[in-house]
Amino acid sequence: MKNSRLKNILVNFKALFTTNLKRRINENSARISRLEEMACVLDQRMTAKYHYLNLLDYYERHQEEARSYQKELDYLQRYGEYCCFPYKPAAILEHVVTGIDPESHLPYVTHKNKKLFFKANHTLTDVLDLYQNYIQTERLLDSEETEDTPHQYQSPRVYVSDGDVVFDIGAAEGLFALDQLERASHVIIVESDPEWIIPLKQTFAPYKDKVTIIQKFVSDTDTDTTITLEKILSHIDYRSAFIKMDIEGYELKSLTAAESALRRGKGIKFSIASYHKQHDAEEMKSFFDNIGYYSELSNGYMLFHSYDTPAPPYFRKGIIRAHSL
Repeated sequence: MKNSRLKNILVNFKALFTTNLKRRINENSARISRLEEMACVLDQRMTAKYHYLNLLDYYERHQEEARSYQKELDYLQRYGEYCCFPYKPAAILEHVVTGIDPESHLPYVTHKNKKLFFKANHTLTDVLDLYQNYIQTERLLDSEETEDTPHQYQSPRVYVSDGDVVFDIGAAEGLFALDQLERASHVIIVESDPEWIIPLKQTFAPYKDKVTIIQKFVSDTDTDTTITLEKILSHIDYRSAFIKMDIEGYELKSLTAAESALRRGKGIKFSIASYHKQHDAEEMKSFFDNIGYYSELSNGYMLFHSYDTPAPPYFRKGIIRAHSL
C-alpha cells in the first residue's frame, strides 16, 4: 500500500515537473523571440541613425554638392531621421475600404472597386498603411510628373498604352497589375515569394482569363525556380509590352542576360527599380543607351540601405524608364 502511494506521488511529481519544465521552456523561448525581434528593430534603428548622421555630416562638409539635394536635405533636417522618401507625402487618402474576406480570411483593400489582397499575417492597419504609402508617399501610380515622384512607374513618355501586354515582375501584392488590368490586353505577373502567390491568386481570380501568374524569380538563368526575360518574351505574342520590374537588385543582371532579345525587340517599354544598389541607375541607363533604347530617370531622389552600404552621394534615382526605338 505504501509502495503504491509512493509510486503515485512520484508519477504526479514527474508529471508536474515535466509540465512546469515545458511551460518554462516555452515561456523562455517566447521571451527570447521577443528579445530577438527587439534587437533586430533596435539594430535597424541604430543603422538608420548612423547613415542619417553620416549623410548630414558629409553634406555639411561638401556644400557645393549639397546644392543639388538641398530640398531633400532640408526635409531630412526637419524630419529628424533617415527615411527612404525625403519629401512630404501627397494629400491623405480618405474613405479607403478595407476588410477580411470571409472565405479566404485574407485582408484586402479596395482599389478601383477591385479587391487587392495581402498576406494573411497582415492586419487591416498594416494593409491600410501599405496602400496609403504606395499612393501617398511612393506615388507609384502617378502619371503626371512632379519633383517628388522618384518611384513613379509611368511618365508622359513611357506609359501603358491600350492593348499592351503588361508584365508585373516582382509583383508582391500586385497593385500595379491590378491598376492596369482594364487597359492591358493581358497581364503577366511574375512573383517568387510563395507567401504572395496566395493573395495574388485571390486578387486575380475574377480575371483569370486575362491574367497569368508565374511563380519564379526573374534572373539570368532558366531553372526550376528562375526564368529569364528572354524566355518570358519568347512565349508571348505581343505588339507592345510594358514591363515593370522590381526584383531586389537583380534588375541589371536580368537585363544584360537578355541583351540580344532586347536589341531585336520592338514595342518594348520598361519601368525598372534603380535604387537597390548605389550605381544601378547609371549602369542601367548606360545599358539602354548602348542597345539603342530611349531612357529616362525618374524625378526626385530616394535613400536606400538594405542591400549595400550607402556612400556619397547617398541619394539615388528610384526608377529608370525606357523604350525601344
